[in-house]
Amino acid sequence: MAMEKENRSVPDIVDFDLTKDGDVCNTDELKSLYQQSYFCAARKAVGLDKLFIMHMDAQWQTDRLACALSNNSIHLTTIDTLTKLDTFLVHDQNIVDVRFSPVDPNCLYTGSNDGKIRTWDLRTTKKHTQEFKDDSDKSIKPLLSFDVNNQGQILGAGTEKIRQDAFILFWDIRSSDILKIYSDSHDDDVSHVQFHPEKADTLASCSTDCLINIFDTGMDDEENALQNSLNSGTSCGRLQWLNSSTSKTENLSVLTHTEDVQIWDVAEADLRCSFSRDEIKESLKRRQTETCYAIRCFQMKNDAEPLILAGSSTPNRGCLRVLKLHGSKLEPYAILDDDKGTNSQIVRCAQLNVADGTILSAGEDGIINVWKPGHETPVTTKKTNESVQFSTTKASTSRSKKPYSKR
Repeated sequence: MAMEKENRSVPDIVDFDLTKDGDVCNTDELKSLYQQSYFCAARKAVGLDKLFIMHMDAQWQTDRLACALSNNSIHLTTIDTLTKLDTFLVHDQNIVDVRFSPVDPNCLYTGSNDGKIRTWDLRTTKKHTQEFKDDSDKSIKPLLSFDVNNQGQILGAGTEKIRQDAFILFWDIRSSDILKIYSDSHDDDVSHVQFHPEKADTLASCSTDCLINIFDTGMDDEENALQNSLNSGTSCGRLQWLNSSTSKTENLSVLTHTEDVQIWDVAEADLRCSFSRDEIKESLKRRQTETCYAIRCFQMKNDAEPLILAGSSTPNRGCLRVLKLHGSKLEPYAILDDDKGTNSQIVRCAQLNVADGTILSAGEDGIINVWKPGHETPVTTKKTNESVQFSTTKASTSRSKKPYSKR
């Protein structure tokens, strides 16, 4: 059922001079372009060791943030102050994602390349409470991503290509037995899956086979479940539902493995707009295309236009900025920077609180940042009437080369 792949070529690796990178305009000009103000409310490293933060999920109502680390453990903190709550080992191989249950504040899901999704009770993290896997053909299927639907009932996961097949696996959380398997809709790695935020049976998937598929998982078989198949024309890495109550449209954003960003109109099965890495560089106001990369697409509450978090990975001179889609054009929106200097770590993951605009970011230097809209202001204590500034924890910001991998 999967559409035939288009011919894709991998560009040659070329050397470029990082010393020539930087902004194309001065600080005053940047401030006039990026008019939404943000400040760093908290900043902390997850430890003294060299650890990447690969994935994160936030539970805004209970002020908890779960970060998946490169040593296969979960680092649990508060959101506002980044106070450590717990750290615990969850898998033997790389974590592919982490998700809070949408219905149980003490339930956390982790998935791994080891082919397993595990359930953790955050009140006692000594051992997982449940494990989901598919070994029906006597071999474990390595996972690349997973998600839980908005009712907290169904898990869906995408796998690597195994021999000639790539799979989307489903479990009912009430049982560790596999619920159903889709095996005909993709013919290469299923790099990302995501349930619709409001429709419990709707799932989107994307793959290195260039396809973006929309499923109604309530249908009785895979052929009937596949509602639409969109051809991106390039290898896909991550997708995000973007639903606007203002425009009544339903969009999907797709980040490709060549750092492009595509926005699709789901109802019309039409590519609304696409931005190349070079166009993102122009919108960021940077000099070098090769250092620029897209991280996540977001949508603010009651806002018709998506936001794109993007940055530059130049050592000691990098940046982290938010762009806004206006019509079919990208416009500067906000600069995420603090008094510690430019944000040079390669950001691997981010979260947005649609209620107040808070952005969380983390990455390859093992540093978590909490960004809040507005200007940093002194806080007056009731006891001493003294002005106290928000404090941040200084951490080493060494940089490593960005690997070519799925984020």
